[in-house]
Amino acid sequence: MITVKTLEKKLKPLGMPVDEGLLRWLYLHLPPQPIKNKKMHRRYSEAIRILMRERESGSLDAAGREAAGKYLSTIVPFVEQYEKKKFPIRSATPEDMLRFFMEEHDMSQYDLAKELGGQPVVSAILRGKRRLSREHIERLSKRFNVAPATFYPANTPS
Repeated sequence: MITVKTLEKKLKPLGMPVDEGLLRWLYLHLPPQPIKNKKMHRRYSEAIRILMRERESGSLDAAGREAAGKYLSTIVPFVEQYEKKKFPIRSATPEDMLRFFMEEHDMSQYDLAKELGGQPVVSAILRGKRRLSREHIERLSKRFNVAPATFYPANTPS
């Protein structure tokens, strides 16, 4: 079982020396508040990562689990709010999906050239200069074993 003291040592690089109990230390050195910049976001995210990992592993003692849970319930909403503002989620374009699958399968444009009609065609598609045809989409969906809808543009209201 990891004790509060051990968890405090893991969190120590995020701030000042830890003398108090875990919950008190967290509230003093990383107080729950709206996140204002990347540095704050990084520190809070790292604290969340450490606390979640230790809670999920079952290695915290009862006091540590309770302290971590209380802190996480207060800080996570601030991190979510910051991330929604700084990293808005948008619908993926067909080109985004193609790039994603190419990266996941460690492929180059040349690897898809035969299926899509040549490397210049692949390049034009990835740059948004040319759209995927129905035939391209059928080939890509078979190649990556996904539904053809994966490569169709999302319907967005006008």
